Amino acid sequence: MQQGIGWGLSRWGHALLGALVALASLVEAQSVGAAPRCSREEQNNVCIDANPNCPATPGPFGIAAGSWPVYQQNVQHTGQSPFNGPTCSNLVWETKLKGQVLSALALAPGNTGEPETLFVPVGKAPICAVDPNTGAELWCKTNEIGKRPDRSAPVIGNGSYAFIGTRDNDMWAINVPPLGSSSATVAWRQKVCTDGDITVPPIIGNDGLIYMASDSLSAGTLIAMCPGPVRQPKWCLNPVGGGIRNASPALSPSGNVLYVVIGGGALGAFDPQTGAELWRVQLEPKRSIGRNENLAPVVHPTTGQIYVGLRKGLYVVNPPVSPGGQPTSTLLFAIPKGYRMAPPALDVPRNTIVFGVSKGLKNTIYAIGLNGAVKWQRSDLGRGRFQNNPPVIDASGRIYLALRRTLIALDVNGGDLWRRDVQGQLNGSPILAAGRLYVGTTAGRVYAIGGC
Repeated sequence: MQQGIGWGLSRWGHALLGALVALASLVEAQSVGAAPRCSREEQNNVCIDANPNCPATPGPFGIAAGSWPVYQQNVQHTGQSPFNGPTCSNLVWETKLKGQVLSALALAPGNTGEPETLFVPVGKAPICAVDPNTGAELWCKTNEIGKRPDRSAPVIGNGSYAFIGTRDNDMWAINVPPLGSSSATVAWRQKVCTDGDITVPPIIGNDGLIYMASDSLSAGTLIAMCPGPVRQPKWCLNPVGGGIRNASPALSPSGNVLYVVIGGGALGAFDPQTGAELWRVQLEPKRSIGRNENLAPVVHPTTGQIYVGLRKGLYVVNPPVSPGGQPTSTLLFAIPKGYRMAPPALDVPRNTIVFGVSKGLKNTIYAIGLNGAVKWQRSDLGRGRFQNNPPVIDASGRIYLALRRTLIALDVNGGDLWRRDVQGQLNGSPILAAGRLYVGTTAGRVYAIGGC
């Protein structure tokens, strides 16, 4: 009996010791990991710490001078590369990372003057840096742990920062280390204290302000963050009158107007410096935004017209011709009832708008002129959905698509160039560099196509 009691105490002692060790590890992980919980004051007022006076911060400012530094290549989201993409489906390299890739990648120098790095939104750190030439992992961790990025693509800029949103209601500002380092550090994390997953790809203005947004329980939050190593919102709007999910804000060609799609049906225009609403046009009735829908506005870099894809089709909005004026809008292209569309891409030199629509796994891709006339269309590309995966276009007008588990390249007239199947689901668009295409999948695999 005494032996039995002694064994029992030993067993429970080991169990208690194990529990204490686990608790200590959890406390340590929390202290290093998740950002502090929201206070009651922050929950009641998401914008409580906004301050219009940003701390003095030396430049450089703006997105990095890279091949693809931001969602859909530029802050107008045209989806067009200044380079020619691959003309063949040759696999240059393939690498496996831990976690799912649910959005587009970014390709830019991590620090000013360095060669380009491929930034992959994956894991809980929440970015991996990969050598774009070889696929070798450069680093895949920071000094903090959170939740994974969802539909938020990274933006690289302000000298040596990567910004990305995650499912723990945070937007992360990551200090990108010099090449040769094995890990990165987190400068700050901005939390949206209304259960607001940051699924919106952030953007950076020429003055270094970082624009982020959140669905915020369908109320919507829009924030401009100051550049630099200190977490400071310059301005903050909550509520904005509707949720903002997946849809990255866009800037006018001059950078003096910020455009955001709100509540699944309205396009709002805001002063990028103050957050003051300049105008709002209700294109369709307000509604709940689906988890996978992407309603990002696309701005023509020459005309300044804004293109928005909604339930009824593709709208074009003409901004006011004078301060204080009102915009005009037109349903440029109607789509069949029950279909959904991904944001368009603009082939600016050829005055062409390219977009895909889907119903279930049935899909059609269209190329139309700026007047809405169809140049060509295809409904034979195979099963797959256009949602968070808008087309991308190279300098010669070639079109690249990520559709279900297949990469597809079309020529400028919609003819077949090549196809390549991959392992895992393609939930985000590919990105382009000179002669290369990069994309990630839900299987955690990253592919480089090119070398033609």
